[in-house]
Amino acid sequence: MTEAEILGITGRGALSSPGRALLEPHPDEPPTARIDTASAHAARLLAPLLPEPLDHVLLQADLTAVAPGPLERPLAETLGILADVESKGGATVYRFTPESVRRALDAGRTADDVHTFLAAHSRTPVPQPLTYLVNDVARKHGRLRIGAASAYLRCDDDTLLAEILADRRSAGLRLRRLAPTVLAAQAPPDTLLEGLRAMGYAPAAESAEGDVLVSRPEARRTPPRTPPVPVP
Repeated sequence: MTEAEILGITGRGALSSPGRALLEPHPDEPPTARIDTASAHAARLLAPLLPEPLDHVLLQADLTAVAPGPLERPLAETLGILADVESKGGATVYRFTPESVRRALDAGRTADDVHTFLAAHSRTPVPQPLTYLVNDVARKHGRLRIGAASAYLRCDDDTLLAEILADRRSAGLRLRRLAPTVLAAQAPPDTLLEGLRAMGYAPAAESAEGDVLVSRPEARRTPPRTPPVPVP
């Protein structure tokens, strides 16, 4: 019942005009079409009672934005990424923080995108503190990069690493240069080790601390020779 009242289907426990429209019979239409027709009629009755969505906000010098009414969906969605809702009522107040601006940058926006969006949708000039906040967060964003790698290959000779990268046989190891002397691989360490050995290199495995891992393979003996079979 609470949801029905919020949607305008009921009021003070009684059906509203839009609510009655949803229950109107349409016997000549199939069930799916009846629902669509009733919903469209109810929406037409509700439309004059609802305020028109706005295409703008009012930016304030205290790093907030005031929406004096309901916003158009694209504007509300973008603003919801760029700022946090601080309070709701007759007007909605959004607050810009370093975390909220970073969230927008994480979602693929650039500093220029944010500046353009704010200038296009504010009825007030964009305050300098907000411009500084966006630029400061954008300057720091992405300077540190995090990614996944199954193994790495390092060598003091960057020419040797370039040779390995250029070798078509290394394609299956999915190597990528991280630094002049470091390559990252998507292959597990054992696969990387065997792959490089198959290419004719002699790599050594190392621990997380950088110490060379010493393996102790079992000794192998050649099979005994069989005596020659005498010729009859």
